Amino acid sequence: MSPSENRYPEQLTQLLERLGATVLSCPLLKETPIENASGARRFISICENTPIDYIVFYTGVGVDMLFRAVNKPEIVSQSRILARGPKAVNALKRAGVRVDLVAETATTEGIISTLSREDLHGKTILVQLYGQQSPDNLAPLQKRGATVIGISVYSYTQASDSAAVESLVKKISEKEIDAITFTSGTQVPFLFRAADSLVDPAMFRSRLKKEVIVASVGEVTSRALRDAGVEPHVEPGEPKMGPMVNALGEYFEKRRKH
Repeated sequence: MSPSENRYPEQLTQLLERLGATVLSCPLLKETPIENASGARRFISICENTPIDYIVFYTGVGVDMLFRAVNKPEIVSQSRILARGPKAVNALKRAGVRVDLVAETATTEGIISTLSREDLHGKTILVQLYGQQSPDNLAPLQKRGATVIGISVYSYTQASDSAAVESLVKKISEKEIDAITFTSGTQVPFLFRAADSLVDPAMFRSRLKKEVIVASVGEVTSRALRDAGVEPHVEPGEPKMGPMVNALGEYFEKRRKH
């Protein structure tokens, strides 16, 4: 079994081992602050010097990195705050920042739908982007009269060395892995790009469709897998590691009985 989680690999490994699994941990990506915390400093500078009506936080790790670099939650709190999902909500609460809105679903579409209920004409929205995400995804808000400013405070970089990633791809291809877990949508295209340069792409996708059980945490992750042509076999009702491990265990238990 291979988890691709980077932030809590030890905890995920322990949870899987308690179910009797042999774990090959290969974190794929890690969050890396923009050089010299320039993204975080620019984010706070905009808050200080520009009237911002709404601030959208996509990720909890983005909130943590922002306030670790520039600890000015009082500046952020002058605007109305929207959190995409529970991780962002919890991180904002830890920082002492009030959360005014939570997206109806933890997706860009959920953010757009939630903010579209507000009068956005002439309003300015600051968005904490993640990775290489583009603010163009929020174009529908601009069509409603808002000005959207997107700032990334971190990017994604490779977490494991290339030899480990290559080994993972080959083990999947050679049916040496029974299950793989994805906890972030960004992990999916990274793994497929790596596989495309190492093995036959069609064969690799076939392995993940038929031979390897794919567990996915969260709607965004599942969408990334479907976009890559892979339907997740296991999707926990609650998008967290614990429920994912339990759902994975239940899946194998049911399969064993049949």
